[in-house]
This record gives sequence, structure tokens and C-alpha cells, in this order.
Amino acid sequence: MIGQLLIGRYLILKQLGEGGFSKTYLAIDRYLLNHPACVVKLLHPPLNSVISIEQVRQLFEIEARSLERLGTGCSHIPTLLAYSHEQSNSYLVEEYIKGENLEAKFNRGCHFSTAETIHLLKEVLKTLEYVHYHRIIHCDIKPSNLIQRENYNIALIDFGAAHYLDGGQDQRSPVESYPLAIGTFGYMPEEQKKGCPQFGSDLYALGISVIQLITGVLPQQLQVDSASGELGWHSYLPDWSPDLGLVKILDRMIRRDYRTRYQTAAEVIAALNKLHRLRRHPRRHNSLRLKSASTANSIISPFRRSVLMVLSMLTIGGGFYLLLSQNFSQAKRAEALLLQEVSQIQTAIFKLYPNPCSISYRVHTSAPRLDLRILGQSKPWTTLS
Repeated sequence: MIGQLLIGRYLILKQLGEGGFSKTYLAIDRYLLNHPACVVKLLHPPLNSVISIEQVRQLFEIEARSLERLGTGCSHIPTLLAYSHEQSNSYLVEEYIKGENLEAKFNRGCHFSTAETIHLLKEVLKTLEYVHYHRIIHCDIKPSNLIQRENYNIALIDFGAAHYLDGGQDQRSPVESYPLAIGTFGYMPEEQKKGCPQFGSDLYALGISVIQLITGVLPQQLQVDSASGELGWHSYLPDWSPDLGLVKILDRMIRRDYRTRYQTAAEVIAALNKLHRLRRHPRRHNSLRLKSASTANSIISPFRRSVLMVLSMLTIGGGFYLLLSQNFSQAKRAEALLLQEVSQIQTAIFKLYPNPCSISYRVHTSAPRLDLRILGQSKPWTTLS
């Protein structure tokens, strides 16, 4: 194919890649000024394919129709330039999108930050909202099909596995829809593997792609958690992991049951818009604990109040005992008992509080009074008489 001139117009320069049913080439359009670059996709079904040649041609035509329908109305999808047959070959020509696909960035060791992840999600979700509006499911979202332009906008390519939902086909040229499990292993949810993709199938694939770009872990390496039945990926979060709200959004995007995921791209965009700020948390090797510091403090506060109340009751009771005592030796014995109780309470406080704390006390011999101090309190000394 290299050096070949298709229909006397598109000159093939080099091969860009090869998929399951096609090969892609970089070409130039010799009919236009400056000879702009374009992509030529040649139908090339494998000889040992379990899918018939008729089904492969059907998918190829669906891809051409998808680009024709979507490309002219969205700058993030390549425009169809030509679709033709020549010398028993079927090929389509589409707009060339200059940039770097995200799989190449992943292979270079680039991991996305929280801000980059949110930008990526919103860019692709807006495109999916447009695609789904036209009753088309992409069915093959993965890093290699997401191209980042120089202005950081993300383009979605390769509609070779696209699926038309019933009622979404062009009535002038109906295209039969086969229940095929078309896609890429690791990015396909259960319903797509069964040949019944939903809009949520694209959301699942996008969530898996984002998790790969955050963690640096391939989808095939993720294991299913035996307790929840969902993919366990939290243990792979980097030292400075994403916003906790973003983690929850990704969790819902990749749920095994599509009925419990977000149902539309617009729902995910709305959830992302609710994230007001970004915060960091350390790596969790075994599990991610989605508890904030304020939640932990709210749990500790009742223990703090209870301990101080018991401590106050005991010391006040001891003080009254000293006041009522007429015998000085009895007061001394009461004082010793009181100090013993304070020591026991101090030990109990050490067990309750996760952070180191200290209790100091002063006993006045001139008057039956006990001063207590608990480090970390707004008032350093509390006098109980």
C-alpha cells in the first residue's frame, strides 16, 4: 500500500497501525492545496476470524456511517472524507487528528494528576453525550483511541466497533445490528461481552481508562474483590492520589452491574461539577479508607466528653468528701484515694485517644482542691474543689 495512489487522490505515506479488522495508513490529499494529511483505513479481516466476512463488512460500513453522521457536528470526532471500494478493497478516508494518543503517554510513564483527570473526563464525556444523543455506542473506548491535541483537547477516534441502538439507524439505508461482543478485553463490561452494550458500557470503558492513567496499572492486572464483587483498584493509588470525590465517581462508573452505574454522560458531568476542591491522601496498600479527619474527630468527641464528665464527677465527689471530713487523717486518706482514681482515669484516657495526650494535676493542702490539666484543651487548667 505504501506509495499507492487511491482513486488518483490519496497518496499513502506510511502505516500507522493495525486493528482486528483493518489497517490504518497516513496519507495526503493531492487534490487540495498544501496536501493536507488524512487517514486511510483499509478493511483487512483476518483469515481465521470467528466473524464472517459479511459481518466484518457490516461493521466497516457502520464505522463509515458513524463518522459521516457525527464528524461534521463535533470537532472532537474525525470527519469522514471518503468511503469507497477499489480493486476488491474497501476503505474509508477520514480527517487526520494531530496529537498523541494517551496509550503512548502511558507507555512513557506519564500518570495523570487530579486536575488532568477531571479535564480528560469532562472532554470525553461531552463527546459521548453527543454520540449517545445520536443513539450510537462507541464500544471501544481506551487510551489508544483518545488523542490529546496540542491545546490539550481530547479527540475520540476509531468507531470500528460502534453499535447502533434500535431505532437509531438511518432509515434510508438500514444497517442490520448483530449481537457481537466487539471491543477490547479489559475495557469491556459484562453486558458488552454478552453482545448487549448500553450507554453505560462506554462510561465503564472510560472509567477503566482513567484508572489506568492514574495508577499506571493495566486493566488486565486488576483483580475482582471477593467481598464486593467489584474491581479492586484503590490499593494501586499513587502516593498523592485523586480527590476522594473523584474516586467515588470512578467507582460508580466501573460497577459491574450497568444498572447501578451512571446512566448518562450528563450524570457524570454533573457529579464532577460538584467537586469544589482537591485534596490529597496517602497511599493505602490494602484498602482505601474514605474517611476524612472531620469524621474521625466526630467519633472521638463523644469519648472526650464522656471521659471529662466522669473525671469531673469523681474529682468533685472527692472534694466534697474532703470538705465533709472532720478528721485530717481521713482527709489525707481521701486525697490518696482521689489521686489513685485520677491515675486510673489517666490510663483510660491514653487508651481512648489515638494521639499522645497528657493529664497534669495539683492538689492544694491548704484547701481541698484539685487542679487538672489535659493537654490540647483551650483552657490549660481546670480547678475542681
